[in-house]
Amino acid sequence: MAKRKKSIGPKNDSMIAGIVITLFVAAIVLYVVLSKGKEADHDNVPVQSQPHEVSAPVKIKKHHVYHVYPPIETEPVESEPVESQPVESLPSESNAPEPVENAYSGSGGKIAFIIDDWGQTTANCKYLREIPEPIAVSILPGLRHTKDVANCAQQNHKLAMLHLPLEAFHNGDIYPPNYIIKTSMSPGLIASIVDEDLDQLPSIEGVNNHMGSKATESRYLMKIVFRRIKKRGLFFVDSMTASGTVCAALAQEMGLSFGKRDVFLDNVNTREAITRQIMELAQKAHRRGYAVAIGHDRRLTMQVIKDEIPLLESKGFKIVSIKELIKNR
Repeated sequence: MAKRKKSIGPKNDSMIAGIVITLFVAAIVLYVVLSKGKEADHDNVPVQSQPHEVSAPVKIKKHHVYHVYPPIETEPVESEPVESQPVESLPSESNAPEPVENAYSGSGGKIAFIIDDWGQTTANCKYLREIPEPIAVSILPGLRHTKDVANCAQQNHKLAMLHLPLEAFHNGDIYPPNYIIKTSMSPGLIASIVDEDLDQLPSIEGVNNHMGSKATESRYLMKIVFRRIKKRGLFFVDSMTASGTVCAALAQEMGLSFGKRDVFLDNVNTREAITRQIMELAQKAHRRGYAVAIGHDRRLTMQVIKDEIPLLESKGFKIVSIKELIKNR
């Protein structure tokens, strides 16, 4: 008797169909995975980047900046000069400083005055009209009245300078980003900030440092600064905020016109203290033949300078511009 062949029933047909469908789905999934892998590989292909231009201009936004020397007197912010009296009263006769004419003997020398921190207000611009002697006005960049003060100086035939903000070892004041030039900055950023500050004041003839106890000890930073200054034919005055300053030696090495401060006038903001500093200034000028003073844009400082200059001149001292002193000392 012949064996009976097993027929393929509905159950086996369903099993075969399931296998086929499973294989088909697996093929689709594999295709999708491989396609995405290719796309991912394409996205990760490295793109050749452009070289970094360290000298590219950097846009710096500057706004208000606070006084490094906290104001002892309240100053008006009107654009027009305001007549006002010094807050401090005159010292009593028993405590009055020795008059300038009695502080030394013999004829004097050359004296240059630089007044820093201009740009916050124009209130003291009246003194630029009232003092005929050639004092210098050093202006902070990016302030409300930076350009107004420069115009006032030009109208009154006063030499204008840039008061360049440089990094200090210790400073508690608040400044906008990239306002203070720091030793940690790249060469391109340092150069860009210096150029922008100089561009704000096309009438200036020189530069001195605002703060800068850390910056002026850095050959790296000051060499970049001096290159930008020399390129424009300007001179530099070291405000002498650091004992380890490299500015004098570097300026000589680079052939940059250079001077430095001998006396700060108003670290103590009283009439007596400022007058005593002018006496010290006179003594240094008498011994060496010249001396440089730096004061600040304060009403009392300007008033004392105005009062003392005639006494200095009566003793043979000559008040000259800092530019002339650097050139002819």
